[in-house]
Amino acid sequence: TQEVIGKLAGGILPYLFVIFCFMGGMYPAIDLFTGEKERKTLETVLTTPVSRLEILTGKMIVIVSAGILSALLAILGLYVAFQATADLPDMFASVVGEMLNISFLLLTLLMLIPLTVFFAGIMVPVTIYAKSYKEAQSMLTPFTFLIIFPAMVGLLPGVEYTVTTALIPIVNISLATKEILAGTIHIPHLVLTVVSLFTYAALA
Repeated sequence: TQEVIGKLAGGILPYLFVIFCFMGGMYPAIDLFTGEKERKTLETVLTTPVSRLEILTGKMIVIVSAGILSALLAILGLYVAFQATADLPDMFASVVGEMLNISFLLLTLLMLIPLTVFFAGIMVPVTIYAKSYKEAQSMLTPFTFLIIFPAMVGLLPGVEYTVTTALIPIVNISLATKEILAGTIHIPHLVLTVVSLFTYAALA
């Protein structure tokens, strides 16, 4: 029963997490870079006695934290919704309760943190290049569609969690989450996914 429900829910959940991670970090990124350029406060920040790398790191931490917080609130919202829904069959509710446990949360965070850093690494150059808040929004919005398509791969039948798919960002999280919820996760593939995500984050 867990495998059946996990395969169904596992395609939808990562789709939500990935979108929340990106959207949660997008607006802080725009405000911290393009917004500061518009307000003429970026020059003031650059005159402080800290290195540019430290300024960048601090801003990146804010962006990543906002993205992760958005994803955590999405998980919390789903859990509360399941607990508050009285019409769910007892068997379904108990299986879902077992799946949404602390180990699932920790494994999800292990994948979402480097993914959000990767997103932040894409957002920062775009937002620092944009001349206005509106321009930054119009430049980042197309990235949302680029993220949606690989996130939807988890919903497609016949796409397996292999060595190849474990290396593709976003696709690997989608498939790994499905396997974790179903209780059929292959540990070497999960390790490969986490290592590849941290590599992409470091490059970004």
